[in-house]
Formats: sequence, C-alpha cells, structure tokens
Amino acid sequence: MSTIRDVAARAEVHPSTVSRVFSGNAQISDATRQRVLLAAQALNFQPNAIARSLSVRRTKTIGVIVPHVFDGYFADSFFPQLMAGLLEVSYARGYRLLVGGCNGYQDEHVQALDILASRQADGIVVTSSRLDVDTVGALQRHKTPLVLIGHPPAQHADVAWVDADNCAATRRVIGYLAGKGHRRIAYVGGDPDSSVVKERLEGYRAGMAAAGLPVSEEWIDYGYFAEDGGYQAVERTRRSASAAPTAYYAANDLMAIGILRGLRERGIDVPRQVALVGTNDSPEAAHLTPGLTSLRVPYRAIAAAAATLLIDAIEAGRRPAGQALLESCLIERESVES
Repeated sequence: MSTIRDVAARAEVHPSTVSRVFSGNAQISDATRQRVLLAAQALNFQPNAIARSLSVRRTKTIGVIVPHVFDGYFADSFFPQLMAGLLEVSYARGYRLLVGGCNGYQDEHVQALDILASRQADGIVVTSSRLDVDTVGALQRHKTPLVLIGHPPAQHADVAWVDADNCAATRRVIGYLAGKGHRRIAYVGGDPDSSVVKERLEGYRAGMAAAGLPVSEEWIDYGYFAEDGGYQAVERTRRSASAAPTAYYAANDLMAIGILRGLRERGIDVPRQVALVGTNDSPEAAHLTPGLTSLRVPYRAIAAAAATLLIDAIEAGRRPAGQALLESCLIERESVES
C-alpha cells in the first residue's frame, strides 16, 4: 500500500505538501497540486482516515513534539511525567495523543507544522522553551491552537501556558542550603539557552543575595541535563580547593547523580562534607546512598493542566487562554545534613 511519503517522492515534494493538498489548503499552487494528484493516482494512493476526518474538521487528537536534543531526555523523569499528564487527560476526554520527534530544537516547529498542516491534530502542546527558537511564534502565525508548558517568550506573553515558578522554587532551595550553614553554593543548570535554566539561574542569584552570600562565577555550571554533565561539573567547579562549593543544587536528578559520583571519586563525603540537592524527585532519588534531597516539580499536573486548557479551547472553538503556576516542594532526604 502506498504511503504519503511514496507520493511525495514521486511528485518530488515534501510529505507535508502532499498533506496540504489533501487537506484542501489553498496556498498550494495549481501546478504542484496537479503533480501531487497525478502521483497519487499513479500509485493508487487513498487518503487515510485522518484525511477523511477533514469532513468534520476535527481529528479528536492533540499533538506534542519531543525535542530529542540530548542523550538523557528519556532517562530524565520529566518525560514520563509529561506523558502521564497528557495521556490521562486526553484519554479521559476521548482524544488521542500524537507524539512526534525531531532532531533538535531548530526542527521542532517544522515538525509541529507538518502535523498540523496534514490535519493530524486539532492543536498542540509545546514543551520547548529555548530562547533562540521561536516555535510559539511560528505556530501562532498559523493560528494554531496551542498551550505552552513553560513561561512564554516576552513577545508572546498572551499565549496560554502552564508552568512551575522555577525562579521562586530555586530561591527557596538556596535559602534552605544557606539555612544549613552553607556559604559556597554551586548551581548546575541544564541547557543555558533554555528559559527554565535561565529562570533557575535567576532564582539562584536571588537566593544567594537574600542570604547575603557572594556568587563566584566558578560555581555556576551547565551539565545539559545529563548524568555525565553533572560529573564534569564537579571538576569545573572545584578547581580552587579553598573556594570549592560546600553544596550543590542541580537542575535535575540525573546531573545530581553525576555530581554524587564525581564527589565520591574525590573522596568527598555527602552529606558530611558537601550537601547535594537535585530536581524532579525521580524514582531513583529515594534509593541512592545517601537518599537524594530533591525539588519535586509537579510536571504530571502541569501537563494535565495544559492538555485540559487545550482541549477545552478546541471544543469551544476558541483560542486557548489562561495561565497557571503550580507549586513545587522540597523532598528532604539524607544528602543534606539535618
């Protein structure tokens, strides 16, 4: 049976162009349309049920694009929590969840537009929030129903979004470590071009200032959300023995595990010599030795709220609207001395 990609190859166009032809998109030139239709006829291609759903203008599907940009993406507890929240709402509301992948942030909005141009989804949840890639803007220009997980870029402040207060939560973590007597506290973030990492860095600096503590730039590092990134951060943040951190805050538990490994290899005891706090409260956190104190971010609830906003808007025939901030909480374990 011929597929949309077979038709695209024969007509020498992108698969999304074939999708737009069968969706009745008026922006396709007559010459291109005819070339696609002739290729489809030659291959005996029949539009599938997704294309036929155009007659009712509803697919009962919402989409999400996974920005597969680092090795640990699927190992991080963020991803299963995200999927759980999206699936529990979409299933209960009679919707399917269409998951698309891409090679990186730059490809994210292209993949999203391909899904929507071919009418495979009625709207989309956007999980990326890199400051140098305007996925939100690209989708808004195409009048796509969308909800953002994360804070929107400044130029798109009116977009619907759901997030945790990353800045305030990080500030509380730093205050917690300062309250335990730590004065040299390191921050290990993920991707420095990600808005959530910028927000946590802002919270780190604010927390240090509120505690009356100076910040050394050597204590700020980026592990790109990977375990090995956390491990490498230990080497970079401890070049000066006299100014080495006595506490670390990592922006996910994978990096915290890498930090723990790096400290152990140097004979540094956690928590007696150095305290350690992670983020996301992964299943592994409770089973490490010592148990990892971790900031629990309610990603499942965030994703569920985003899916609810999106489906409500789709069914009402309006643009998604609204913003919500959900609270994070610190789960204390043995990696910080009481």
